[in-house]
Amino acid sequence: MKNLILSILILIPVWALAQVEPIDSTSIAEVVAEPEIVAVDDAVIDTVDYLTMKNPIRASLYSAILPGMGQIYNKKWWKAPLVWGILGTGVGFIVHYNNQHKEFRGYYLDKLYGYELENPTLNNMSIEQLANIQDDRKRSRDYAIALTALAYVLNILDATVDAHLFGIKKDPDLSVKPSVIQNYKTSDMAMGFGVKYSF
Repeated sequence: MKNLILSILILIPVWALAQVEPIDSTSIAEVVAEPEIVAVDDAVIDTVDYLTMKNPIRASLYSAILPGMGQIYNKKWWKAPLVWGILGTGVGFIVHYNNQHKEFRGYYLDKLYGYELENPTLNNMSIEQLANIQDDRKRSRDYAIALTALAYVLNILDATVDAHLFGIKKDPDLSVKPSVIQNYKTSDMAMGFGVKYSF
């Protein structure tokens, strides 16, 4: 399991660096010269602000090295404590279940070799019951490791996507917001999402 986690942690930055496209000097000159402009019914809207764009590779590497730093780099300050809390909770569960696994492993081995246990409740348990408890704690620890690794990967993915979308200005004519919808047959109210586009 340790080798799998180590392999994943090594391959994520390599995968992120493999996504770099070669840049030629003419495309850089075009990007610096003028931002992309879209004309819509006599109104000119800048869709991308190249001066405030964030580098997705840098954001993903920041999050890979220190979780939450990619979110701070993208100026999404409120996401960093969430990342720290989720990963800290995952690490806490890993440590807790690992300690319980070691403790019940010791009880199991003591019972297997015929020693008396100090706790009368544990002393009355059979060897199979102690083995099942030990296996349950190990399984819980492994699930906690997998979920914490998933949260770590999602942290990197979130920082990368935020960096890609950072410079895009939001169109005020397009909005998606929650709304209350009434069923015309039964007059019941329900929550839903409404999409609004102004011309």
